[in-house]
Amino acid sequence: MSNKERQGDFYAGSRLLNPLSGITGLPIDQVNFLACQLFGIAISIPFRKLLDPRTTNPKVRHAVELVVGLAMAYFCFQYHILHVIVQCGICYLILLFGPAKWMPTLVFIVAITYLSVCHIYRMIYDYGGYTLDITGPLMITTQKVTSLAFALYDGTSRDEKKLTADQKSQMIKKCPDPLTFWSYIFYYHGFMSGPLAFFSDYLDFIDGSNFLGKKGPDGAQTTSEAREPPNPMPTVARKVGESAIFGVLMLCQPIFCPWDFLMSEEFYTNYNFFQRLTYTFITMSMCRPKYYLAWRLADAVNNAAGLGYRKSNEVLKDDWDLLNNIDIKTLETCDSLKINIDSWNKQTSLWLRRIVYDRAPESFRVPLVFMISAFWHGFYPGYYLTFATGTLFTFAARQVRRNIRPLFIGQDQRTQKFLYDCVTFFFTRLANIYMVAPFVLLEIWASLRLYTSLFWFLHIGSIAIIIFFTFIKPPKKDKGAKGQ
Repeated sequence: MSNKERQGDFYAGSRLLNPLSGITGLPIDQVNFLACQLFGIAISIPFRKLLDPRTTNPKVRHAVELVVGLAMAYFCFQYHILHVIVQCGICYLILLFGPAKWMPTLVFIVAITYLSVCHIYRMIYDYGGYTLDITGPLMITTQKVTSLAFALYDGTSRDEKKLTADQKSQMIKKCPDPLTFWSYIFYYHGFMSGPLAFFSDYLDFIDGSNFLGKKGPDGAQTTSEAREPPNPMPTVARKVGESAIFGVLMLCQPIFCPWDFLMSEEFYTNYNFFQRLTYTFITMSMCRPKYYLAWRLADAVNNAAGLGYRKSNEVLKDDWDLLNNIDIKTLETCDSLKINIDSWNKQTSLWLRRIVYDRAPESFRVPLVFMISAFWHGFYPGYYLTFATGTLFTFAARQVRRNIRPLFIGQDQRTQKFLYDCVTFFFTRLANIYMVAPFVLLEIWASLRLYTSLFWFLHIGSIAIIIFFTFIKPPKKDKGAKGQ
């Protein structure tokens, strides 16, 4: 099945740029997406200069964000934006009138249920398709309303002494007014592909607090130390340039190593184990640039508007990576599966940590995070196979790091440590591409067939590691600690 055959014909967005689609060969949904992102960068220059937060009422900035965001959303999705309005409208009513104790849970249930229904409907009318539709923005709005609900719950219904430092930094004391809420939902430089900006960070951007200098002794921002907002355009230019490179790599993938070849009879008939593994390694690696492109470009659009500046006590520090959704260098070079996972879709990982991991019972944290992440992505069986595999690999990697790594750490073991790092670097890459293959293939039988052709070797190895270090040779308990 070719990539073109996986492209649906149901796209509801504007057809105004059809001629450009014909010239470039890109589907109209992708043309509209790129056009909106580039328009977002262009309009952000006058937005940032003419509506400077130091001289402009926050309500004016909120209104412009909302109007421009609605216009761009309608251009790309037209009447489908009603799904966002319904989902977020119901959640907003719960924020206003829901029982305080259950408010964040109810918001989470409503948001994830509405998103799930849209995911299922999408599977019915475009199974396996990759056309951009409203489910993408709905995934972002689900993150927005749920994180907002928990921040409001922390700020109004919990004892502040019991909050973590991170929860204190994110909590809000009152429900936002309608203009602020809908501006947060639809702001034009984050609606198309995010990444998620948490509500407190968005408010800091609107009123200019993200450009303040050092904090006072009590941790409060000192407005007297406000300084000239740094120019984001050099950073924007760099990120747009990187996006262009990733765009070229994305276009090369279907030419030189199409991922759908993994679903062909030729792949299984003519290739042996090592050839199949090598091709899977290459094609899954080449699937990443399209995500690099989308997230780098989204980051650039946010930066152009002034969102994404990281507040720091270092006045001269110029850091526009607050919303950086992927640490490409770390992801491609790390020797730890945990770091590899944490470097990918970072804002989603942070969202999962703040609303799931930090609030769940300790023994259920990892499985719950993977389960909620799978629900959030959708209901293709490949997603669940990927996240189940990820859970297994995470537990196995912990055992390796806890029991094997100390054997290679020491003053006189530099060579051994280097060899250990080389081996873990290789297996981190291998585990990553092996784990995400079902995520790309989507279909359960195609995924199972691929794993079977690879003899499930990493699954078996991971299970063996867990069994060995849990039952056969568990770590020795500290007798002194036990006595205490």
